[in-house]
Amino acid sequence: MLWLGRSPTLGFAISRVAFAFAATWQIEAMFSGEPDFARTTLGLQTGVWLWTLASIAQHLASPPLGLLLRPISLFVDLIVFLTAIVLCPPLQIAALACLFFVAWSASDRFGRGSIIVLALCLMLTFLARSHYEAWASTRSVAAVDRAIDGITVLIGCTIAAAMLSMSILEKRLISWSERLQGVGVSLQKSLAAFVVEQVFNLMAARYCAFVWQMADHGTAHCEVIDAEGPRTLSLPDKQVDSLLGIAPRDAPFLYASQSRRVLLRNRLGIFRSDNAPDMTEAVLDVFGPGQGTSFHIQSGELRGRIFIGARHGWSPAALLRSLRIQEGLELFLERHFFFLAWRDRTFAEARLALSHDLHDSVLQTLAALRVRLVTTIRGLSAVDAPDQLAELRAMEELVTAEQAHLRRLLASNAAASGGKVDLGEQVERCCRFIALQWGVECRLNPGDRAITVSPETATEVEFLIREATANAVKHAAARHIVISLAQADEEILIALKDNPGDLSRSRESYTGDFELQSQSIMKRLTKIGGTAYFHNLSINSLISIRLPSSLPRFSA
Repeated sequence: MLWLGRSPTLGFAISRVAFAFAATWQIEAMFSGEPDFARTTLGLQTGVWLWTLASIAQHLASPPLGLLLRPISLFVDLIVFLTAIVLCPPLQIAALACLFFVAWSASDRFGRGSIIVLALCLMLTFLARSHYEAWASTRSVAAVDRAIDGITVLIGCTIAAAMLSMSILEKRLISWSERLQGVGVSLQKSLAAFVVEQVFNLMAARYCAFVWQMADHGTAHCEVIDAEGPRTLSLPDKQVDSLLGIAPRDAPFLYASQSRRVLLRNRLGIFRSDNAPDMTEAVLDVFGPGQGTSFHIQSGELRGRIFIGARHGWSPAALLRSLRIQEGLELFLERHFFFLAWRDRTFAEARLALSHDLHDSVLQTLAALRVRLVTTIRGLSAVDAPDQLAELRAMEELVTAEQAHLRRLLASNAAASGGKVDLGEQVERCCRFIALQWGVECRLNPGDRAITVSPETATEVEFLIREATANAVKHAAARHIVISLAQADEEILIALKDNPGDLSRSRESYTGDFELQSQSIMKRLTKIGGTAYFHNLSINSLISIRLPSSLPRFSA
């Protein structure tokens, strides 16, 4: 029943077929006793069915032919039904009922002003009835009248079902939009996957795809859900340009794989068809054959387009429904990004407050510890104890490095710098700090080329290296640690190989690869979409970490 409310196409077809049966029976009843009108009867019945089939078939025509035939078809329908109302009283109620779908189709095509024109035509028709004699005034057959009454009831039930379906779909769309606005920033999946899932369930679509990119960089992403389930596609730049390059960009449009044209409204609300062979070819290659609707999404730095595979024909009602979904999604995204910015600001203020507290406690404690170390070193300078002095100087250097590291992390403008840093320099400085911290040899293998990342990514890499090194020293008694960095396919690859010292613990005889068991590392990687594995080698061990070179801007 819900298909009746999506567009007037199905109700239009049912009413035409029902009226054609009623008109056929009435023509047969009117001229059955007149042998001279046998050819007239056959001609009228044939014309009624040809008109019925043509009215239904024109809905299948793709633009621009469909845009040309729709006004002509509606005008012919109006003439036929008004003629039946004037000249054939048994068919007048059925004709009035069929005019409901004519008015619905006309309002979809030309706007609500067309309903006023239809109402004026209907008023003139009833005024003209007093000047003409009806054809069937003396040619009524009881059986045919009962059959026509049944047809009229069928058309009336179709109208009632269509109106109920429209009401249900409208309430469902409003409820969906309200539930969407109630979702905060705590999503169980990425924002793109969440949006695709919500639209897919609402439209009961064959597929739903979201092609999007951020304004600050040109990398495009594609999230798809269909019968195979949700997945992420990697599209070449040519297909991305074809899918996102439709103009005007903010206008919803309908497409079909059998046509090289799309149906859309311009900024004045007038329907038009544009030739878009590249876009339709890209849709066919990526999503397969069929028809669907698409609309643009723009919120904050997010730009993208959603493609929905649904069976709706070239119905203008599908464009209106797409526009409603577009407005609900953009409102949700604006609220989502607003809450993200508000949360980041709140965390920044809390971090600033915490930095003041840490400055008054931890940093001052480290400063006091450094002063006491310097005093102790000066007191032992006259004593012949070179090993103890070297150990104390190493501790003083470690405290100094930790002070500088804390000040850098707690700086209020560190996260807002927005620039790029050399990851190799950051990791090399981290290696010197690790060597001081644990008393081990830690070095970075020089890479072939520099790796530039955001400050946030560099901080994540530094924390991961420090945590992995701490695990290697505490649990594997590592004494020599070598770190390697690489960048491939928008990912950062980190490898940490440790060589145990003379007092290393006994190693297991098994050698193989398995997932890293460190909960702190895995929890941090889960938040940023990374992975880590532990490779137990025959002589030493290797930890490999993979994480995105650009941290997700709106990950769950």
